[in-house]
Amino acid sequence: MSLSWLDRLNLYVHPRRVVLEHRSWRGAVRRREVVVPPPAPGESDWQPALAAVAEMLADDNRRGGRVEIIVADHFVRYVVLPWSDGITGSRARQALAYALLRNTLGERVDALEIALDRARFRRPGLAAGIERRFVDELRGAFRRRRIAVSSLQPRLVRELASGSRRLADFDGWFVSADPERLTLARLERGSLVALRNQRSTPDSLGSELGALLAADCQREPGGKLLVCPDGLMLPSILPPWEVTAWPSVLPGGTHA
Repeated sequence: MSLSWLDRLNLYVHPRRVVLEHRSWRGAVRRREVVVPPPAPGESDWQPALAAVAEMLADDNRRGGRVEIIVADHFVRYVVLPWSDGITGSRARQALAYALLRNTLGERVDALEIALDRARFRRPGLAAGIERRFVDELRGAFRRRRIAVSSLQPRLVRELASGSRRLADFDGWFVSADPERLTLARLERGSLVALRNQRSTPDSLGSELGALLAADCQREPGGKLLVCPDGLMLPSILPPWEVTAWPSVLPGGTHA
């Protein structure tokens, strides 16, 4: 067996950049970033990013190993699943997720591959949908190089999973942000109960976050806020909040 099978790759797929981190079995770490152009007329938003991934793999000309893929929240459609005593099995929860997403997206939901979190008794759940063609072609790009995809997760899901112990009893808000996207999750006793995932800009990020927090806060402004920025600093406009930096799982650390 070639020792290249012991190598580990971490990939972050974003509409504006693709980041690949290669950790060899010897311990060496290499990191490469490719800028992704905007989609051409008629292209899906994920197609230029997929082309950048293929370019990286062709240039590297390697085979074997395994990869963990993180997909930016730009490509993800989330929905929180309310708890119901009558909807606990995987099929029933899948049907509920599908119905809730269809209510928002209409027929576009049929193009999604929908993944669910593990059901927790009397706790809300989370479903995440990513376009099926994107997922299939992304997996296929690595399969053709005999690189095993050990996981493929949306960014928010991966960030929260990385700190599951720390978040087990957390009450507050978790912010996953980059220059073009703001994702805000409300947690109660470590359980996600509400989520916003929307477009943003660097200039409006602070004001949009403040507005979302005000809308979601049922009492006086303030509380715990975990902030996981991707290559930017939030404006210091949140004095009522107890703000803590969250170390990102993105390749390269807190800045990808």
